[in-house]
Amino acid sequence: MPRGDGSGPPGGGGRGAGRGGGPFAAGPGGNCVCPSCGKKVPHQQGTPCNNVKCPSCGQPMAREQ
Repeated sequence: MPRGDGSGPPGGGGRGAGRGGGPFAAGPGGNCVCPSCGKKVPHQQGTPCNNVKCPSCGQPMAREQ
């Protein structure tokens, strides 16, 4: 029977180990932003921003927070 006091097995709790500390991706919307020059482009679903190169300076993009 569950105790509900957080004393279950270590590493559990139903939380995933996703990137950035969260269990899920950022979702389909939003923008990718260049950390070097600040250029923003719409995020393309299924393509992580860090796999997209900035069209202005060629640096890898990052997901806009």
